[in-house]
Amino acid sequence: MELAPTVRRAFEVRLGSGERAEWLSLTGHQLEALTALEEGSLTMRSLCDRLDISESAGTALSDRLVARGMVAREPDPSDRRVVRLALTGQARSMVGRYREMKRTRVAELLAGLRRDDLEHLVHVYETLAAVASAPEKPAADTETTTARVISRRAPGRTGRGTARRSRRPTEPTTTPPGAPS
Repeated sequence: MELAPTVRRAFEVRLGSGERAEWLSLTGHQLEALTALEEGSLTMRSLCDRLDISESAGTALSDRLVARGMVAREPDPSDRRVVRLALTGQARSMVGRYREMKRTRVAELLAGLRRDDLEHLVHVYETLAAVASAPEKPAADTETTTARVISRRAPGRTGRGTARRSRRPTEPTTTPPGAPS
């Protein structure tokens, strides 16, 4: 089972029909583009790199956002050949509301974790951040190690190599809203 798509979907903000209508039926990629632009204007190439999409897809995406009045094209002050993309006031307000919904979704998911699992998750993220900022190792070493770890995982076991413990009767057993059962 591929974990990345499952985890990504779990963290997605679920827009209600009211928000979707209010937000002009923006797609997930469009919302992510607006979120990326909240930090400041970006060139098309920078936006495409942040969203991990091709430049042709980025151009189509930005064209739609410009047409909807969410993004404006601005000249780059240091290079007149470069065009930067920036949020409009309307989009800035929407992005603020979207970020709040995202925070709420993450809090819902994390509320379902026990304290020791949450501490372990923080440790894993800190380790991943350190690995991501370290010089790259040869791909073969990484792939071999990853394949070995994944192949050792048996169904019903956590990534730490220990059987998943059942909850103690005194712990809450409710599933956060939107989480898989």
